[in-house]
Amino acid sequence: MDLSMDIVLLIIMVPTLLIMFFYEYPSKWSERKFIFGVRNREEFKEEKAVLEIDKIVSKTRKQAIGFMICSFALMGLIMLIPDEMIRMTVLVFFIIADLFIFSIPFMRSNREMKTLKRELGIGSSGTTYADLKSAGTVHALKLTSIIIPNALTAIIFICALIFDLGVTGLSPAPEMTYALTAMTGSFLFTGLMLIPISIMMDHIRNEVISSDSDTNIAYNRAKKKVYADMFVLMSWINTGVVILYAILLFFVNNDMVLIIQMTAYLLLLMAALVILVKKSLAIDKRYRKETNIDVDDDDKWIFGAFYYNPDDRRLNVAKRMGIGGTINMAHPAGKIITIAFAVFIIATLAFMGFVVSLGKSTMKADIVDDTLVCNLVVDHYKIPLSDINDPELCEMKKGFYLSRQVGIGMEPYFIGKFIVNGEPGCEIFLNTETDYYVRFVVKGKTYCISGNSDEETKALFEALKTN
Repeated sequence: MDLSMDIVLLIIMVPTLLIMFFYEYPSKWSERKFIFGVRNREEFKEEKAVLEIDKIVSKTRKQAIGFMICSFALMGLIMLIPDEMIRMTVLVFFIIADLFIFSIPFMRSNREMKTLKRELGIGSSGTTYADLKSAGTVHALKLTSIIIPNALTAIIFICALIFDLGVTGLSPAPEMTYALTAMTGSFLFTGLMLIPISIMMDHIRNEVISSDSDTNIAYNRAKKKVYADMFVLMSWINTGVVILYAILLFFVNNDMVLIIQMTAYLLLLMAALVILVKKSLAIDKRYRKETNIDVDDDDKWIFGAFYYNPDDRRLNVAKRMGIGGTINMAHPAGKIITIAFAVFIIATLAFMGFVVSLGKSTMKADIVDDTLVCNLVVDHYKIPLSDINDPELCEMKKGFYLSRQVGIGMEPYFIGKFIVNGEPGCEIFLNTETDYYVRFVVKGKTYCISGNSDEETKALFEALKTN
């Protein structure tokens, strides 16, 4: 079984759940700015309120621990599924569902905290305060500090592309062709995505915690600097891993090295998040004594997680569940983003369902009405026989190498545009459990096609040769 991707997903999930638990389900609630998405208030320090909140916190933490233990156990059981496609699909479905399920105790306690507020006679005005003196003036991100590491990654990507194109006169080994380009390109894309996210976080509207403008400025600058430093650190981690991969690829090229490298990369990113959480909590604790304005907009937060306030013109606001920022779903742009995100999740789940159906279907390459039809669940290629010339029957010998550019690549089925033995841009439709495939060129494109067995592939070759 190829467990490399499963291991990477587990490496992501385990620390993610741990960070979520310690951040969203704190034991020392009195030191937090929010309690399950409800703003911490002076009224909560009264004896009656303290006892009730202690009960809520204790019960919620036990539920979250139970969910976390069950999550780890279920992920371990999923790893035992022998079929790679089914295992990967179930794991992706589970991760998406688990991130939501793990937040259920938080959402339930948010409702209980709002009930407690009403019992204590605390109303919800939904008022939003603005400090005009500090509005739009507090920023902490130096754009050059995040552009420099991404520029270095871009240079490595360009060098890798030049090397793979053979401009230098050197040719990589077939199994390494475009490997460095693909890897550096993916890391470059990740780094570039951090730039707009960091800018968005740096431009979140300043929060008003005090009637003193200088206090507001200092508080917001400190909070934004934590986020700015984290994004810069992540960018340098990104670049460092690219440099390390570029060096290692020329000396050691195997899956284990890649897994170790990705593990180190993800752990470093998680460490950056831990640093962010600790510093952010320290800032909230530091300025809690200076807070004399409590904006009571708890009812504008659905389950403490989703912000919906038509009276607030802000698009981005700081999260109350988790870290970072979220959108105001009542904002016109926020509605579009919410719909787009929902479509993305549905499309992801639909695609994973499609992948499972691939694993349970039979690969067919048949001639129908003078057309070669390659089908696996759907028709992937329809090639007129008149366009096919000089087909060759090729053997998947030792060293046969595939590298995906665009398409599906899960054992044993590989479909789409791939690098085949160092030749880029090949359109393939292959069952790698077979020993033979048919190779031909149509209008400048190389095709590599196999049936579901060697007998079917050889029969296809004979049929194409006689046409």
